[in-house]
Amino acid sequence: MRRIILFTGKGGVGKTTIAAATAGLLSEKGFKTLVISIDPAHSLGDVFEKELSPEPVKIQKNLYAQEIDVYYSVEKYWGALKKYLKALFEWRGIEEIMAEELSILPGMEEIAGFLWVDYHFKKGEYDVIILDSAPTGETLRFLSLPEIAEWWFRKIFPIQKKVVQVVRPAVKKVTNFPLPEDETYDAGEKLFESLYSLHKLMQNHEISTIRIVTNPEKMVLKETQRAFTYLHLFGYPIDAIVVNRIIKGKLFKGLSKIQREYLLKIEDFFSPIPILKVPFYGEEITGIKKLLKLGKDLYKDKNPADIFYKDIPLEFKKDKKGYKIILKIKEIKKDKVNILQKDEEITLTVGNFRKYIYLPRNLINYRATQAKIQHDNLVIFLEK
Repeated sequence: MRRIILFTGKGGVGKTTIAAATAGLLSEKGFKTLVISIDPAHSLGDVFEKELSPEPVKIQKNLYAQEIDVYYSVEKYWGALKKYLKALFEWRGIEEIMAEELSILPGMEEIAGFLWVDYHFKKGEYDVIILDSAPTGETLRFLSLPEIAEWWFRKIFPIQKKVVQVVRPAVKKVTNFPLPEDETYDAGEKLFESLYSLHKLMQNHEISTIRIVTNPEKMVLKETQRAFTYLHLFGYPIDAIVVNRIIKGKLFKGLSKIQREYLLKIEDFFSPIPILKVPFYGEEITGIKKLLKLGKDLYKDKNPADIFYKDIPLEFKKDKKGYKIILKIKEIKKDKVNILQKDEEITLTVGNFRKYIYLPRNLINYRATQAKIQHDNLVIFLEK
């Protein structure tokens, strides 16, 4: 069995610690595991109490960690692309040092991290690859990128390459404007192919799953709900919600009560996705010993490499008039479905059953016009 597990969540929820604890526990169970940090903040080394590098570093038996360095990755894999961008910026009169910085485009750190995953998976050296991703927003932007990359690669890229090959000799005679060379296009082609390959890999429900880390707090929960909807829009499988820092005890009785209310909301909203819970320890969790304790508290008798949930509870499909949302619901009564929509939030009520859905940003201009119960599915129709 080979697995890819991506941890995402709002910044500050503790996803790096959860990712490291999962990796540590897997290594103890005999899985050769690599955990990769693609979060620009790079706190993975601090959690392991080990200095990491742009290449995998051994932490203990079966456990390796890697922090992505965008400059290292670009030089190693996309040097031709960087060379062209640098030349283009210099032609525009930008100083060499500034041109060097600008040639590393925004988002390249996330792209580099995900392409390392594609590289390691194809190489087949590790049983499990774990991603400590960037905060939710950046992760969602990247995961939607292959849809655009595929269109560019199939439609525009071949035409542009042929045009440049024809006009390049003439342009060089009249201007020093830097047109891309064949090696630049070859590097771009390789990049798009890897992005497309990874896109399919991350959507493979038998290999890849996403675990969203959250806290029992109002603002964190709202972002988690949006991320949950958005990930399903692009067909990425979610097999667990990890609720971190759950407070217990008489000392924080008031806060514990508030958290219990949010835990009920979490269980209601994300059902039937499994909810994994982590207590608040009252101390910083660093070093392999503490991470292993957290991992055992989190997974208990479960194997972290298992796929905890395989169905697709929420599915988006293009419809003639817009979109339809398909909710997998078991044993629902054939009652009338009531819909209430406020901005991006849709509330569905069927008898005693109530469900909340947060629309992705690209669908917030759509309105829920009707809902129907079809077999074990609740289908909501969205139109502009």
